[in-house]
Amino acid sequence: MINTYNLFAIPVFHGKLPVPVDIYNKILKYTDENCTDDNVKDTISCVKGFQIHDEFDGKKELHIFLHNYLRNIYSFKPLNGWLNILGKGSYNKPHTHIGDEITHGGVLYLSNNNSNICFTREHEVFEITPKIFDYVIFPCTLLHYVLPGDNNSKRISYAFNLKKE
Repeated sequence: MINTYNLFAIPVFHGKLPVPVDIYNKILKYTDENCTDDNVKDTISCVKGFQIHDEFDGKKELHIFLHNYLRNIYSFKPLNGWLNILGKGSYNKPHTHIGDEITHGGVLYLSNNNSNICFTREHEVFEITPKIFDYVIFPCTLLHYVLPGDNNSKRISYAFNLKKE
């Protein structure tokens, strides 16, 4: 099932994309081994959590998997992607996605206990509560953020930038 929300007359796509088990397990193992409370830090838009832009176990396979799906369904090409790992009290600051070729941003959720992703425009806010393997695709200029989480489990997502093919 694919939902399309016309937020402020801006289409935001929300669907489900189950990640193959071998890729999913590689990513979970990587986050368990490398993203602990001992080495939490602030990064580009992430506060008290992790953003991993470099290579990680399963990234190449996930990128190919996403590319095939997004090309066939939406005619999008993923340009780059990164892991976001948030824990209790961590969050993503309000931000947009910028770059020469970027037309859209997206997030694929790899955990089940996720804080809402919030979109805002002209003092209006729209929230989506993602579940495991949900994805959300939105125009790169749409301001979005994640409020601090209140549960102890990790919120794992793969964020990415897209261009229309």
